[in-house]
Amino acid sequence: MLDKIINAPVILELKAYHLFKSMDDIQFEQLLKICRLKPLSQDQLLFQHGDELTHIYYVYDGAVKLCRSTRNGNEKIIEVMSQGKSFGEGVLFEGTPKYPVSAAAIMDSLVIRIEADEYLKILKSSNELCINMLANLSRRLHWMLKEVDNLTLHNASFRIIDYFISQVSDCENSVYNLCLTIPKRDIASRLSIKPETFSRALKGLINKDLIELQDNHIILKNLKTLRQMVALEEI
Repeated sequence: MLDKIINAPVILELKAYHLFKSMDDIQFEQLLKICRLKPLSQDQLLFQHGDELTHIYYVYDGAVKLCRSTRNGNEKIIEVMSQGKSFGEGVLFEGTPKYPVSAAAIMDSLVIRIEADEYLKILKSSNELCINMLANLSRRLHWMLKEVDNLTLHNASFRIIDYFISQVSDCENSVYNLCLTIPKRDIASRLSIKPETFSRALKGLINKDLIELQDNHIILKNLKTLRQMVALEEI
């Protein structure tokens, strides 16, 4: 599939993104010149672990998984980048940056490719843009520390509940219908849970009347209780 020139809706979304919103008009025009839309089909590989970093990416539609292969050849999903998230910028400042993970589309997706070298030149022209980048990397670091805590200190049920709650948009209701756009096997990999353990944990939550499973929908039956369970485990 050929890359495409970005259009007006895409430009508006990029302008609002935290990495780019502080750019002045000249800097933003420079950014647009190095951006292209890239369609991805389901399971299409974007880059492989160890490849030279040539672009950073923004997910305009769909979802992309960042993953590594384990010693026994299995795939471990590090993070799922959904619509409105960027990736690749974390190693931009290395001398000869390489992608630390592989990336592939979980579903038919549309990403924005941004030329890494040219974007780095724009960053170097502005202290404010560099500070924004550092703030973004700091948020990623805090997220990674939380992930380490979850993997080492908490069981499968906690990780699943915590993941479901993280997918909930602002909601005042006690019941929430969560549509899973990512296959359950990929969620299990993302949470470092074996598929059979994931299934057992889901059944346990169903038996406790905390969730209900309907095809690719998870009904969170009492958000307040679920949030309290996560908060107590984190103390």
